[in-house]
Amino acid sequence: MKAICNIPLESIESVEVFVNQFRYSVDQVAAQAQAKRPDCKVYVVTGGMWNADGSACPLLKADGKWISPQPWSSYGYAWDTGPDITLTLDRDARDNFWSTTCLIGHNGPIAEPSYDKTGQGGKRGRAGMGMRPGYLRLYASQDGTADARTPEALRDDMAADGCTSFVMGDGGGSAQCWFDGQAIPGDGRKCHNYIIVYAKKEPAEAPPEKEDKPMSKPIVCLDPGHGPGCVNGSLDGSYKECEFTWDLYTRLRPLLEEQGITVVSTREIESDYPGLSARASVSNRAGADLFVSLHSNAAGSSARGFVAFTSAPPETAVRNKLAAAIIGRIRAAGVVIWGSGLAHELYTVLASTTAPAVLLEYGFHTNDQDVALLKDGSYRDKLAQATCAGICDYLGLEVKEPDGESGQPNEPDSWAKEAWSKAAAAGVFDGTRPRDALTRQEAAVVLNRLGLLEKGD
Repeated sequence: MKAICNIPLESIESVEVFVNQFRYSVDQVAAQAQAKRPDCKVYVVTGGMWNADGSACPLLKADGKWISPQPWSSYGYAWDTGPDITLTLDRDARDNFWSTTCLIGHNGPIAEPSYDKTGQGGKRGRAGMGMRPGYLRLYASQDGTADARTPEALRDDMAADGCTSFVMGDGGGSAQCWFDGQAIPGDGRKCHNYIIVYAKKEPAEAPPEKEDKPMSKPIVCLDPGHGPGCVNGSLDGSYKECEFTWDLYTRLRPLLEEQGITVVSTREIESDYPGLSARASVSNRAGADLFVSLHSNAAGSSARGFVAFTSAPPETAVRNKLAAAIIGRIRAAGVVIWGSGLAHELYTVLASTTAPAVLLEYGFHTNDQDVALLKDGSYRDKLAQATCAGICDYLGLEVKEPDGESGQPNEPDSWAKEAWSKAAAAGVFDGTRPRDALTRQEAAVVLNRLGLLEKGD
């Protein structure tokens, strides 16, 4: 389990070093920060390490005051207000300075990052902060899960994901975060210091006019999870989650549109990689009736199967009714289900959308059996068809089964039903394939049946 947020620098109001001195848990720190700035989104991540005597190490400066001793020089992030944050060796350049272990410096990934092998080595949960062009990145992963990383693996992940610099903070059970509602709890301990980022909330959007969203055209927002450069995938490299989610989206979207559903997407082109809040904003601006995020899962090698995530119980909540409808169709399609098929997690895309929202994990890319299925085109078709049917069930739409010859639904849209019935009754059309394109020879037959090809006409 991990959490990553990319915060636009232009949206940052301030960045604070919060010297906690082991007083508050990460969620308590977040609650205090939110109460302090209710006008902002709040992001909290574990900062640096500390010594056995409780003092900060190795380099920590807050509001112009050094919190830790200064025995050496190290790359770290320095800032005065927050949007001016920069990677530097000059620890006295700004009022705030934070550094633990630099993994990506000015010249790219550091081949042999310097860290204490006992205190920081091994595969652990990790916390850190980095920069992507125009963005500040915060990162945390849960200790003891498949997302635990060595410092070198974390370096490679962040470099592959477009980070131009990255500094690792504390790890193990101390790796914690609270990103606008999405939490990594670590082992629940109270850490020495945290980094708090306050970001502007997006302005409220005016609701769309009623005529833009007729009841006969429900709106579904599809979110192809992740994006280019995301390293999630099988251990052998034969499967990448970002490629799967985009491919599934391209199969699912036309199926929904064939059912008369308007589809909006958080990514219109495969190369896009919007942040989590930006994805939720697409759905909110569109006035979507529901939000569906497409993913594959990660855990131990034995875990496998489909699971749908929503933000919280109870089962009677509309989001869970949506999840249940999709799970029912997925189960009926013969797909293996993980656990009950339903789980809850306060992911940003689920917590920040105004529409009922689900995040669908179609299998575990850490399991060889699931990977073999997820790579198969016919299996992806089955997943797309079952998902479409589940969405239709939730929306109260009759699923239009495809015609055996054309693969298109053998029924016209509601707006064309009257004309189609008249044309079929008059013998202009034979009553099949209402959505197919018309060839030239078929057009000639239609014109002939209408009597428009008689001499003198």
